[in-house]
Order: sequence, then C-alpha cells, then structure tokens
Amino acid sequence: MVQDALNAVCDDIEGCESLAFVDLSTRMVLVSNASTRESQDTLNTLCAEAALLLETGQIAMAASSDHVHLFMRSPTEPSDALCCICAPGTNFSALVPAAQACLSTISGDGS
Repeated sequence: MVQDALNAVCDDIEGCESLAFVDLSTRMVLVSNASTRESQDTLNTLCAEAALLLETGQIAMAASSDHVHLFMRSPTEPSDALCCICAPGTNFSALVPAAQACLSTISGDGS
C-alpha cells in the first residue's frame, strides 16, 4: 500500500523522479517508489538532509542546478516524512498537495 501511494504521486506528477517515505527519528528510508533510480546511499543522504531541514518546520526545499529536493513532515506523526527528488521544472503547485495527501494516507492521520 505505501509503495502504491508513492508510485501514484511519481506517476501523476511530471518531474517527480523519486519519492521516499522516511522515519526522521531513525533517519531510515522505509519505502521508496518502485521506479526510483537512486541508490540506497543517495536515499539515506536525502533522509539525513530532511532531518536537518525539517527540525523546525513541516516543509522544506533545497535545490541544485540538477534537482530540487522537497521534504515534508507529517503534522500528526512528527517522525514520518516524505523526501522527493524532482527535476527543476516540476509543477510544485501540483506536487505539494499530492505529496501532502500521500503522506496523510501513509501516516494514517485521516485528513
């Protein structure tokens, strides 16, 4: 079920390349979308970046010339988060609500 939810977001939003569900308290990647090309090491690094950037907030972004990283923490389960690797041209106004709904479903907050 979790991987299906991640797959749906990546399949629906052009430019969303990888999406991982992580536990910020342990800094572990729990599940990623099936078509991710990222190594486990890359996903672990992404999780560590999320833990740092989400220390005082619910959503954060970081960008390089090649990718944009979007991080989102669950409002009801503070250790649950999503980490996205996206192309620079990704439609973030579509991605953010889709990712929020996905995280809500995965974390079981009923929103």
